[in-house]
Amino acid sequence: MESIPSGSSGRGGWRERGAGSSSRGSSRGPSRGGYSKPTQGKKESHHPPLTGPLHDAPYIETTYKTKSIKPEWLANPKSPLTNYMLTVFDQTPHFQTTLMSYGDSTVWRSTVIVPETAETIIGTGDSPHKKEAERLAALCALYIIDGKGLRPAQQQSGKTASPGKLSDGTIIDFDRARQFMDYYCRRFDFRKPEITYETKKHSKDAWEAIMAVDGKRIGIGSGVNKKAALANCYVDVTVYLEDCDPALWRQFVEDAKTGKDLGLAATVLFSVPPQIEERLQNLCAQVGQSTLYRNWPKAVAPVPVSTESITAEPATSVYVAPNRRAANDQSLQAKSVSLLERQQAYLEDPQLEEMRKTRESLPVYTKSKDVLAHIENNDVTILMAATGSGKTTQIPQLILDQWIARGDGAKCNILCTQPRRIAAISVAGRVAAERGEPVGRSVGYQVRFEAKLPARNGSLTFCTTGIFLKRMHTALEAGTRENNLDDVTHVVVDEVHERDVDTDLLLVVLKRLLEHRRRVGKPLKIILMSATIDPTLFQQYFPDTQGKPAGVIEVPGRSFPVEKHFMDSFIPDILSRSPAVTDWLMSHDAVRNYLAKEVDPSSLPPQAANRLRGTNVEFRDEDLELPYPLIAYTVTHILKNSKEGHVLVFLPGWDEITNTEKWLKDPSNPFGLSSLGKSDKFQIHLLHSTIPVVEQQAIFDPPPAGVRRIILATNIAETSVTIPDVVYVVDSGKVKEQRYDPERRISSLVSAWVGTSNLNQRAGRAGRHRPGVYYGLLGERRLGQLHAYQTVEMKRVDLTNVVMHVKALNFPGVTVEEVLAASIEPPAEERVLAAIQSLKMVGALDEQTNLTSLGRVLLQLPIEPQMGRLVLYGAFFRCLDEALTLAAILTNRDPFMSPMHLKDEAAKRKKAFSPDEFRSDALTVLRAYRVWWSMQSRGEFRSANQFCVDNFLSKPTLLMIQKVKGHILQSLYDAGIFNVAARGDVANWVPRRGDATVPPELNVNGESMPLLTALITIALQPKFAIRTGDKTLRTNQDKIVLIHPSSVNSARNTSDDAKMQFLDYDNFGRVEKQLIAFVEKRQNLSSGATSGSAQKFIVNTTYIDPLTYILFGAYHLQVIHRGIICDDWLPIVGRMDTLGDVERLKTLMEACILRVFQGITLGHANNRRGGRRHVPISRREEREEESGDEDEDVALKDYSLTTKEIHELDEMTHDIVGILNDYGTYRIANQSRVPSRAATPSGSPTMPMSRLALATRGGLDWPSLGRGPNGGSRSGYSTPYHTYAYFMSRPGTPSRLR
Repeated sequence: MESIPSGSSGRGGWRERGAGSSSRGSSRGPSRGGYSKPTQGKKESHHPPLTGPLHDAPYIETTYKTKSIKPEWLANPKSPLTNYMLTVFDQTPHFQTTLMSYGDSTVWRSTVIVPETAETIIGTGDSPHKKEAERLAALCALYIIDGKGLRPAQQQSGKTASPGKLSDGTIIDFDRARQFMDYYCRRFDFRKPEITYETKKHSKDAWEAIMAVDGKRIGIGSGVNKKAALANCYVDVTVYLEDCDPALWRQFVEDAKTGKDLGLAATVLFSVPPQIEERLQNLCAQVGQSTLYRNWPKAVAPVPVSTESITAEPATSVYVAPNRRAANDQSLQAKSVSLLERQQAYLEDPQLEEMRKTRESLPVYTKSKDVLAHIENNDVTILMAATGSGKTTQIPQLILDQWIARGDGAKCNILCTQPRRIAAISVAGRVAAERGEPVGRSVGYQVRFEAKLPARNGSLTFCTTGIFLKRMHTALEAGTRENNLDDVTHVVVDEVHERDVDTDLLLVVLKRLLEHRRRVGKPLKIILMSATIDPTLFQQYFPDTQGKPAGVIEVPGRSFPVEKHFMDSFIPDILSRSPAVTDWLMSHDAVRNYLAKEVDPSSLPPQAANRLRGTNVEFRDEDLELPYPLIAYTVTHILKNSKEGHVLVFLPGWDEITNTEKWLKDPSNPFGLSSLGKSDKFQIHLLHSTIPVVEQQAIFDPPPAGVRRIILATNIAETSVTIPDVVYVVDSGKVKEQRYDPERRISSLVSAWVGTSNLNQRAGRAGRHRPGVYYGLLGERRLGQLHAYQTVEMKRVDLTNVVMHVKALNFPGVTVEEVLAASIEPPAEERVLAAIQSLKMVGALDEQTNLTSLGRVLLQLPIEPQMGRLVLYGAFFRCLDEALTLAAILTNRDPFMSPMHLKDEAAKRKKAFSPDEFRSDALTVLRAYRVWWSMQSRGEFRSANQFCVDNFLSKPTLLMIQKVKGHILQSLYDAGIFNVAARGDVANWVPRRGDATVPPELNVNGESMPLLTALITIALQPKFAIRTGDKTLRTNQDKIVLIHPSSVNSARNTSDDAKMQFLDYDNFGRVEKQLIAFVEKRQNLSSGATSGSAQKFIVNTTYIDPLTYILFGAYHLQVIHRGIICDDWLPIVGRMDTLGDVERLKTLMEACILRVFQGITLGHANNRRGGRRHVPISRREEREEESGDEDEDVALKDYSLTTKEIHELDEMTHDIVGILNDYGTYRIANQSRVPSRAATPSGSPTMPMSRLALATRGGLDWPSLGRGPNGGSRSGYSTPYHTYAYFMSRPGTPSRLR
């Protein structure tokens, strides 16, 4: 292509540079290509003047934009433009960029040519920054192309490259081949492959790529363009090398699973001033001499939670509280009589006659005798009951009523599991109402964070599946299994088809428990219920005593007909009603893309079909944005054309719910709710797991007369829950599905298509009370491609918590792998092994996969093991309030919302809360939460709500964070943690149930930003990255990742000054590599991209320093001659004696804390001082660490911590916090220096003190609200260490540890 003549060279104007454009101009010259003003006395600029209008962003938007384009195209228009030109013209865009004079300043003008046949397209962009000028030029060209209906196509990775087949049958693509060649060259110390290109005449493959390694030609590939030739070349070479050395390929595959194929990362430099070096030495010496360290359980093998198991014989001589003791025969008989009298009164109560008739009209009553007989005669009953049959509310009642009627009511105790909290609570309420009694008498519930249990003996408890498992291992742990579970006569598993991990594990437990009950002659009845179950799998899993499959009984439903419409039928009707509607809907990219994917254009009206021409249909299903305008219009269309009945809309997740709500409420939407007239005639309800229970329950209350409801819900409303008067269902056909890659440690939450069974369940919601109508947002073709059921969770999620559950349940003589292999559909072995390895890294399991003392404590906390460590360390390091908040933040969704039309404003508000010197998404949320809670806790609800609105914060998420805090705090108390934290000063403190107020003694370090960063590091192990470029980072498993744009640490949210500020310099001006901890890795799999080529992002990031990483983040340290290698991938170099001290301190600290956990879990004194549950001492852990006396009565061994040990723990953590604070101060001072200046001696009074007080301490408070309720430091130590302690103290300040 001919270049447009200009004052620049063919490489974009770099041949001629003006004085003002040099990147190495005057040190006081313009920075980063900014407007350069003429210096007095200089000649006028010799740059050519800018002609025509200034093509800045506003001009381009106004002049060339005809409709909206994708946000990602707007941010990076070069990518879609390059894809378009490669696809259409087999060439990449060529930007010509020239520096021109514009008034008193200079500006870069960039042009790019797209040689369309009909008319050449020229994109132009002007900016003081060269890269921005090129971006604007690409955007200009993109708008022109889009306006002409020439949609930029997504490039299909590998479309013109052929995959290769190895000798073992493995198919490889370009990405995998390139990864292997990097590994090959690194392993044999070769330079990177050299690629040369040659053109081929008279051939459809116009290019050849030749690869040479170490000067030897080893492969060749052909293709229609250079890129295809290169890809085929890499594949060709890999196939050749694998054929030569298959063992090398196998080793590569194994190394690639853990990231070893990448080799070591860039070196991290670690340096500390002499004062901190001496403090590290002193602390190591003193901790090494402490009683706490000398008593650490170095020779004790950790053991399972309890000597009890779910198949053990009943325990004897175990103390049980009076209110939990098993009832004797006399009391049971009396209770049975009372229940029978109550039942007779119920049957004779005229006020409950209508309720009795309603119950008896349900279809399940027509089969009640058959169902009860089957349950009576079989251990396992599989009940297939259609939607509307009444199975959820009536089956448990029928069982209980049968036992009451025959005089054995007090002996009947039923547990009924539900997949969701709202279902357990609402069903319990409904059942209690049907029985004419309040919740908590004979009917109750127990869910996470909330419980209203029934009276014992003759009870019906609805609970979530996870709670059932928790009750199981709590009973084992407390030694009261026989009183907590042995009195359970029936377990009803409702909606068993949903198959989450808890349900699958529950089935394993029930199968073993059933075998045990059969052996001891204590019957247990199991009832599995569902409307859409495939019974065969469950029948085979639960054979009877003769080995025959479990029996199935079917119950008909009582549902009204539902008229089903899919997009092929109702979309053409909608689009043919009004040209205005068609124009409005088809003006949105999301609607066009969705229709093009789901509907045959020939079925649409011509006006709509024409708008779909050229629309890209190559989107992956996961990347296809929901058509919110179409969903909103469908709802208003229903409301407009009907007079009564509520509308239930199924959406995948919270973001989709809030987006749909905005489209419905938006007054500028010509077809929103405002177009229907009186807005008070419609109510929108959101139904999501993060919504407070009280708000969720509102949908079951009758609305005001004449008011119709729109319920926007996830699959939480799919089963068990029946929302009154729902007549219309609008179904996106999607669900949020968690997927986890154990090899790459990548979690992703994707919007996946549901199964046909789920569609039927959702449609059934419209026909519970009268005939209904269902609108499915998918085409008939898609419907035919759906599977019957979703992939079960056990095969796609992280199994860490599942493994912990299995260890807690203590299956005797069986490994975790064997237990999970016995599940109804076993997970892949590598998933189980990956989970076990993660728990070893946390310290919950030892090398023999036994539970450690830490593991036993973690089992008592209602959070993930990593978050459990965070709060435990928070208690020991006296910053518990912030630790609880951080744990709740990291286990919930980000409360900062980002509306599509206000993304920039939302990002700006979020950034305002980010601590300057400790940039972290978690700490940003923490600051915002503290401001909100300061108002919410004082009852200033209006101010708190306005604060949420002004700062784009989700109030439900903030409320959930507060609720989780209280629950974790109670669990810490129950575990006995407060007996040893804070020198034991709060051993007698008892938290109020549901209250998250922390004693001040446990939070004296709550303002230490370095310590809070350390706690985040503990929680995120081993998710760390090292910066390798301006925007790129590397993890232990990924060569290139980027920080997600939503993070406060992303390039677009960080100013140039801030970027310079966060370059880390040591005392001699040498740059340290930045380390970043992150919560998760996400991968955007765009159309046609593979997992190897798609860009990876790290989400929810926190900057950390080398000292924090070594002490709290690294798992395995290997000493080398120049430093240490952390976790086999990250080398850290510096003074060897200092690194040795840090490594030694880490070992000492972890040993001491292991001793603390031993004292908590196995100490007699801990239980006397207030530990709520005693974990029985096992024989293996009763032995003296170094004793050889096998005849000692080890049962009397007491592992309780002494008062001296408790004090030593507090002194050790105090001194570590002091070192962290002073090291943070030192680093901030170094960051403040201008890199080009000579290093200022440490301890110089010129170091900027003013920044430090707001940085290492007190940086969490919003500036306008001060530092706390009383102001000033909240340190409770007699000799507080301040942020300036390093500068004001003498070298070698002695440790308080003695």
